[in-house]
Amino acid sequence: MTTPVQKHLDRLTSAHAGEGDEASGLGVAMVMVAGHRYVSGDLASVPLAALASPLFHALALEDLGTVRVGERVGADPVRDLRHRVEVDPATGRPHNPLQNAGVVATAAMVKGRGGRDRPARLMQLLSSLLGREIAVTDTAVRTENRAQHHTRSAAWLMKSLDALDAEPEALLEDIATVRAAPVTVEDLALLAGTLAQGGVHPVTGDRVLSEETVRGVLSVMDSCGMDTRDARWAYDVGQPGWASPRGGTVMVVVPGHLGMALQSATPDENGNGAAAMAALRAIVEDFELHPSAVTGSPRAAFRTHYRIDQAPSGTVRNAAVLEALGAHADTVHVLELGGHVGFSQVDALAQVSRSLPDELETLLVDVRSVSSVSRPARLLVARWFAYALEKGLDVVVVDRDTTEIDELMAAVEESVEVDLPEPLQDEAEGVDPTAEGPQFVFFDSRSRAVQWSEQRLLARHTPELLPSTPEDAAVAPLLQHLSADDARLLESMMDERVYTDGQIIRRAGQPFGGIYVIVSGTVELSGQGTGGRRLRRSLLTPGMTFGEMALGQPGRQPSTVRARGPVTTRVLTAQVMVALQEGFPQLALALWEALARDAFTALGQLIRETGAMQD
Repeated sequence: MTTPVQKHLDRLTSAHAGEGDEASGLGVAMVMVAGHRYVSGDLASVPLAALASPLFHALALEDLGTVRVGERVGADPVRDLRHRVEVDPATGRPHNPLQNAGVVATAAMVKGRGGRDRPARLMQLLSSLLGREIAVTDTAVRTENRAQHHTRSAAWLMKSLDALDAEPEALLEDIATVRAAPVTVEDLALLAGTLAQGGVHPVTGDRVLSEETVRGVLSVMDSCGMDTRDARWAYDVGQPGWASPRGGTVMVVVPGHLGMALQSATPDENGNGAAAMAALRAIVEDFELHPSAVTGSPRAAFRTHYRIDQAPSGTVRNAAVLEALGAHADTVHVLELGGHVGFSQVDALAQVSRSLPDELETLLVDVRSVSSVSRPARLLVARWFAYALEKGLDVVVVDRDTTEIDELMAAVEESVEVDLPEPLQDEAEGVDPTAEGPQFVFFDSRSRAVQWSEQRLLARHTPELLPSTPEDAAVAPLLQHLSADDARLLESMMDERVYTDGQIIRRAGQPFGGIYVIVSGTVELSGQGTGGRRLRRSLLTPGMTFGEMALGQPGRQPSTVRARGPVTTRVLTAQVMVALQEGFPQLALALWEALARDAFTALGQLIRETGAMQD
């Protein structure tokens, strides 16, 4: 399933593509800390160039630690206009590791080790960060070496100040070797993604850099990076970043969430890729990646997911129905969400949905524990739902009220990019589990949502198990536990009763009135909430029973039962049950055993549901 993030990036690169001489060749790559990669637009290879600066700094920190590196290179942000060569005039110490003088100083700190010389170690680190072997040609190294005039000036200046313990020209060739490495925006996003995950490669899972090293590198990229080259960076982006004018490439790290790189050829007034910077600002705004907005870990909103048979509705089912639900359980999955939902969380959830089985037909999303959803995240969720419906999946949303679903649809109405139909609600006509085509449905009760999904599964795969006529009431779960003769005898003792829409069948607190089997229609069971508010618990459909719970409530009905539409039931009244015990004791015993079996079945389903929700 294509994720909303990929579609968003594709639209963005298309919008910045331009035509003819104005073509920007925009390329965008994003790597989430969980390893998901998104690539869109131009993937032209460019030299690593100035983006090698964090690499030199990282390996120096790995070898010597933050204290010793800090003694020889500062961490002071200094405006870097076209790579000015600046050092402390008294000590010859560079102001920070990102400028040319700082690159010279940190590269000089890296020594040969383990049979590898300086450039081999640096290229090995780069290969580990990118997840592939990197090689450069002698021609590319010579070209890069001839072009690094400012770096050469810095190296000889530091040598003249006795602040460099290496031979400048040999060191410059080593620096040029790394700077000449060919990379794409996808490579750079992987590098940034490794920094975002504290030094662990997001795809391979290998630890490439220590957490202390990453902290030092990101601190410098944050305080001395793009802020020195773009006056609005802190306000518009605010994340650690660094750029290279070679290819107009910019690399950004969103710690704990993602790494990103963008590239475009035409420069802006600061020498950065104009389209790349414009697209970056749009992504930061659209995905809420500014430090003031990005919150929580990417998977913080994901509680658990499970097949429908692992936490069913709690409705008592007969053996044949239970077998069918288990056989086709992979067609219905439940995702439970909680906490704050932002861009990173939506992407993580979309990735979870991509891992669901190919047999999936219904996706039930339980958002009852969600505390807040950002506006950009709502649009991503809407795109996610719309794409699922387009691919033929049912989308079932569960929440305690309609607040979030209303805000989701309001965001859709304001956007011209998302086409999502209004969800059907169980109060409205048309919420039919047997309906053709994918359904977008909202329920304010988990049990009712799962019941609908179970009925949907049965309607698709075993429609013969759905009661549709009065005669089908004979397959009620209660009667399934009895012999055929006992079932027929018990049915002959049952009264038929008909109710109109909204009519109360049993009121909470009433004495036990008998066991009701639904022949046709739907009934609603509800309890009393705080402040007198009625809490709807579940819906029961043909073939299901109610009334027996009063036997465990000192003879009192625990919930109110009312008809939703015309309802026909068959009732085994309390008086008949007393007569049954006196006249047919063996049948009464079989009935009590059936009731006990149903109670244990319901308890087992409740335990499984509770366990699944706590995974």
